[in-house]
Amino acid sequence: MFDHLRSDFQRHGGSFRSPGFWLIAAYRFGRWAQELPGPARKLGSAAYAMMLTSSEFVLGSTLHRETEIGEGFHIVHADGIRIDPRAVIGQRVGIMQGVTIGTTVDRTGAPVIGDDVFIGAGARILGPVKVGDRARIAANSLVINDVPPGSTAVGVPAKVLRYTGRSGTPVSASADGT
Repeated sequence: MFDHLRSDFQRHGGSFRSPGFWLIAAYRFGRWAQELPGPARKLGSAAYAMMLTSSEFVLGSTLHRETEIGEGFHIVHADGIRIDPRAVIGQRVGIMQGVTIGTTVDRTGAPVIGDDVFIGAGARILGPVKVGDRARIAANSLVINDVPPGSTAVGVPAKVLRYTGRSGTPVSASADGT
């Protein structure tokens, strides 16, 4: 846990003033407390519950210890973030403020986010969708369908774009990213 915390601290500017660091620190503590034996687990879980409640109250953000997150997870701005406990988040994922990664009423399952993904401010990724490696989710987009690797999702509901490499011109992409 301490090696992860050290990396998280450095990634979040090496400052204890970073709310993103504190949100991830509470997550790391919760994961660690789950593995403790008997009475220590109960005590650690109670402390984690207070940290989770505090982050919800102060930041309006929730990152449950049941969520799977990869190495290098970066919360750029920690305000208003909601992540479902069943979500899976890959390595080196960055998210901005106001992001929701959650479920829907009519479709079971939570999002799976690939590696090296960036999720812009106010984006919503809902339901059993997969966001491929190196994808970008634009600010205030609503993602309810899969996003292929290396593409960009924009709008409400989000439409997938890919880049041709010519003059930076985006073009519509098919579901498989071609």
